[in-house]
Amino acid sequence: MILARVDGHATATIAHPSMKGQKIVLCTPVNELGEATGTPIAALDPLGAGLHTNVMITTDGSWSQGTVHDKHSPIRNQVIGLID
Repeated sequence: MILARVDGHATATIAHPSMKGQKIVLCTPVNELGEATGTPIAALDPLGAGLHTNVMITTDGSWSQGTVHDKHSPIRNQVIGLID
């Protein structure tokens, strides 16, 4: 799991069919002090995290594929928790 901050969202005119209607957010990994520690990553966001929200992201692709109900979906990262 990755602690991260939501810094934006992504849109696509062409995407895998499993991604239709899904929200994708761009997240920057952060440490416990909120300082950036890595490069931004894209993640599926079924929880509706807002801009600058701290989140937990899983990198378990099979979990994300289960969310979109498609075992062939290319999505790997998913927001699984919002941090107060």
